[in-house]
Amino acid sequence: MLIVAAAACLATAQVCAEPQSLAASPYRLNVQAESFRLTAPGERPPASRNPLTISARLADKPYAKLIHSAALHAALDPALVHAVIFVESGYDPAARSSKGAIGLMQLMPDTALRYGVKDPAKSLEGNLRAGTLYLKDLMQQFNNRLELVLAAYNAGENAVLRYGERIPPYPETRRYVPAVLAKYQELGVPVAQAPEPSRFNYLPGTRLDPGSIKAVAE
Repeated sequence: MLIVAAAACLATAQVCAEPQSLAASPYRLNVQAESFRLTAPGERPPASRNPLTISARLADKPYAKLIHSAALHAALDPALVHAVIFVESGYDPAARSSKGAIGLMQLMPDTALRYGVKDPAKSLEGNLRAGTLYLKDLMQQFNNRLELVLAAYNAGENAVLRYGERIPPYPETRRYVPAVLAKYQELGVPVAQAPEPSRFNYLPGTRLDPGSIKAVAE
């Protein structure tokens, strides 16, 4: 898959040096709408605001409306989807990797076909739909462990399982996971800016707040 090289430099040295330590954390990422933070098991997630409104941090990004719609359809945080797209393709719908991954979300044709998308290069909507639904399924498969979800998105779920549900020791994957987490942290909305309650619940594990990358790594 394509990786925007600059994104890898956004991550902290600790995360980059010891990516497998992410998999040892007992914490999960919990969410309700536009606020998010790392919470311990059993702790209630914070209140939030209307998720139907595109946040100011995302509104000026390419394909913001399409990405927002696809993310909400899959019950994912739009900021997470933007972070994946930024690192995967740099928002280039014509991106194609040497391995054959295609489009904004760099989907392999076989993966896209799982979700009824025969040609992931044919439409932005199809590419986003398949990519976000795949992320949703990975969230469920890996018990909302976001670092493992991202590793599986990059290296394949079988690779994560083969290494005992830890981040595989592949150089690309070890760069990829902290790069996406760092971009996600950059795009996320701080809890203090989202005090209002929401009636929309995102899939658990799809939110991250400032500072929680470090918390997960510790």
